Amino acid sequence: MAESRDLLLAYARRGDVSSLSALVYRNASWMQALLRGMLPTAADADDAFQDAWMRIIKSAGSYRGGSVRAYLASAARTAALDRLRRMDNAISLDAEEPDGATAIADIPDSNPSPCDWFESKATTADVHRAVHTLPDGPRQVLLMRIEGELSYKEIAAELDIPLGTALTWMRTATIKLKKMLGGER
Repeated sequence: MAESRDLLLAYARRGDVSSLSALVYRNASWMQALLRGMLPTAADADDAFQDAWMRIIKSAGSYRGGSVRAYLASAARTAALDRLRRMDNAISLDAEEPDGATAIADIPDSNPSPCDWFESKATTADVHRAVHTLPDGPRQVLLMRIEGELSYKEIAAELDIPLGTALTWMRTATIKLKKMLGGER
């Protein structure tokens, strides 16, 4: 099986669409989970996922090596932040209700929760709400670490912060989530 790096380079150098398809398939799950953690609705995350891959397709020729996962996470993070900026004054017709239903459709999320550890303490909806209440920095580090499976070094480089800050933000996120979800009194 080809490595993600080889797949990205095959697309970037030769326009090999089957390599791009394999790259999307291999990375879709964690990228979607990362985006769902950063954005308020699944529909927003789906839109940002498409935006991220459009960025990747357009900029694949600029990839010069390094962690493909960090490269993809960067595109996803940028797409999510762009979407959040555009959403500031927008009203969504498919905004999720607390029970997960939308005005357009009540489609259950078929993906398992990315935080199996937290599931014993709270429902997936509780975890989702708790993650969204975290400050931006700790939330991004948590999601990039759990969903993106990036190393702390990769996270620090991506967010342009010191490694110690990335570690502190992860600890902050973990402590706050434990308190919010009843794991620590």
